[in-house]
Amino acid sequence: MVLIIAAAADDRDAVRSVWEGENDYEILEALNAGEALEILEKRNDVDLIFVDIILPETDGLNFLSRMKKKGAFAHIPVVVNTNPGKNAQVEKALVLGAEDFVPKPYNAEVLKKRIGNVMNRNLQDRDRLTNLYPSLTFYHQTKRMLLKYSDMPYVMLYFNIKGFTLVNDFYGNEKGDAILLTFAQILREQVDKRGTYGRIIADNFVCCIPNEKGDEEITFYRHVEERMEALRQQYHFNLECGIYRIDDRLLSVSTMCDRAKFSLMNIKGNRGEWYAYYDADMAMQYRNEQRIVADMEQALRERQFYIMLQPIYDAATETPISAEALVRWNHPELGLIRPDIFIPLFEKNGFIRQLDLFVWEEVCKVLARMRDTGETVCPISVNVSRIDLYDPGIGDALEQMLEKYGLPKELLRLEITESAYTEKPREIIALVSQLQQRGFELLMDDFGSGYSSLNMLKEMPINTLKIDMQFMEELVSSQRAGNILISIVRMAKLLSISTVAEGVETREQLDFLRNVGCDRIQGYYFARPLMVEAYEKLIAEEFLRRDERTVYKKGILLVDDVRMLRKSLIGALGDSYRFFEASNGKEALEVLQESVSVISMVITDIFMPEMDGFELIRELKKSSIYSRIPIIVITASEERKNEIKALQLGAVDVVTKPYDPLIVSQRVKNVMKLSETEWLQMEMQLMRNRMR
Repeated sequence: MVLIIAAAADDRDAVRSVWEGENDYEILEALNAGEALEILEKRNDVDLIFVDIILPETDGLNFLSRMKKKGAFAHIPVVVNTNPGKNAQVEKALVLGAEDFVPKPYNAEVLKKRIGNVMNRNLQDRDRLTNLYPSLTFYHQTKRMLLKYSDMPYVMLYFNIKGFTLVNDFYGNEKGDAILLTFAQILREQVDKRGTYGRIIADNFVCCIPNEKGDEEITFYRHVEERMEALRQQYHFNLECGIYRIDDRLLSVSTMCDRAKFSLMNIKGNRGEWYAYYDADMAMQYRNEQRIVADMEQALRERQFYIMLQPIYDAATETPISAEALVRWNHPELGLIRPDIFIPLFEKNGFIRQLDLFVWEEVCKVLARMRDTGETVCPISVNVSRIDLYDPGIGDALEQMLEKYGLPKELLRLEITESAYTEKPREIIALVSQLQQRGFELLMDDFGSGYSSLNMLKEMPINTLKIDMQFMEELVSSQRAGNILISIVRMAKLLSISTVAEGVETREQLDFLRNVGCDRIQGYYFARPLMVEAYEKLIAEEFLRRDERTVYKKGILLVDDVRMLRKSLIGALGDSYRFFEASNGKEALEVLQESVSVISMVITDIFMPEMDGFELIRELKKSSIYSRIPIIVITASEERKNEIKALQLGAVDVVTKPYDPLIVSQRVKNVMKLSETEWLQMEMQLMRNRMR
């Protein structure tokens, strides 16, 4: 939007001609300073002002002075024009805040170029998508406003569109951008000329408005919420608002924003209330956080940080095969500080890079010591923060550290969080690809924690998925959580990605995960995080007992009313499977109810008392839990109609007695393999459907 202020129609026409044939700009015109100020009062989307110094009533210099004193207009770039030889006027205009000047008579090409340069410079002070202030410009403009209107009470509002990442994942970036643009427009209209507003990052916005009545922030939030309600319902997100009533103007504006942002942590969503205030408790929390930040370098020098190791177990053998390094901080005065408190702070101020280097080297020391003392050495994974991933030299740093301790890359695995992908996916993918090409194994941590993207699975070159522990917490109470977890494991197998389930605490969870094909297990069921010495002892003891471990076997349920025939089948299939037995269909359903997580196949006779094989097949196929288990029917009848009926009901194969044990064994193997292939194909189709 360009505002041209000139009394002469020829002058206005000449400037307007700069944008002839272009649809990107809207032109507004004013004949004098009064008309121009009226336009600015009504419009908040003016991007540039072109003003003639010679104007009726009040000249362009006076207009410029008045305009730049108004906080709401001061950011708008101004180009002035004047007659040749008016150097004093030009100098004064530049002192008053004009960006550039153009002398008369106009040269169209020169005029276009100089105005274009001014607009390009100004674009650097605006967010490219929303045209709002970016963070630094917002801080600057807000500070000027607070100094100028020092007697006016103000309030800071920090907005977060909760669930916005899922909008991009499920509806696409175009819909996501439309939501951001709509919110930005609402923010401009609601703030109008009375305050400042900006886009801090991604879906986080902020504004600072007067609070003369003491509760204007709630009225403001309600208006914004009401305007966004239709989009909120359509795309399933919530609009959170953190509020800080500015009571200390000596604080930096960035700190004021932080206080408003901190209050987001108090939002519970109860009764539909999605706003919260910064309070004294938060102030104490903020001071504690500042102390943590201030103490961090000394803590590193004094080795207050240390690592613990949580073993990761093979699901089949139930033996530890690797571990994850976790960092802990024992503060001399504050005691143990939780990682979820200090790590976000260190990520924010960049100290996480130094802490990560410390952890990586501590892990290398453990690995080298275990190797040098002849102990069994398992790979250990270390966390790589998003700041590390922005460093193109990370690969060299890791290789130099491994070379220092004489360790192969296979022993040091790298974990990155899923959320890192969402911020700068192209850059992250490129760097992760380089790390993998160098020979490092990459693990995606916390997969499914809220930012899941099927595109990420397809594009990110990772070796292992670590499934977020929230699925473990909900596995017993939520069938949907179980189905999602099954889909993740199957899709990972389809993409040749191994899986680790985090947060496993019960045998029931372990059996379920093992049955659906999860490769590795991490959680309290096997081991809590251990001190290094305890970890080394565990590995030594576990590997001494390794030969005593029983390898996991797939389960087969044999259903036949003749016990001798069940034993005959067990003998034919050998010791490759774990067997369950039932004498009729009713008993089979009872066995399945208790052991479905470890039963991979049902082999049933047709004719049995109480519930025959046909009825058993019907019951299994009606159940969403049992319907995916493959069924083989064994019958002594020579009537083809029984075979046909069994296959029509859903059996995958029919074996006629008397049978050859070798043939039966091979057919069972084929059905097991075919069942897994069909699972993978189904999951691939589900993935395609979700990506459409």
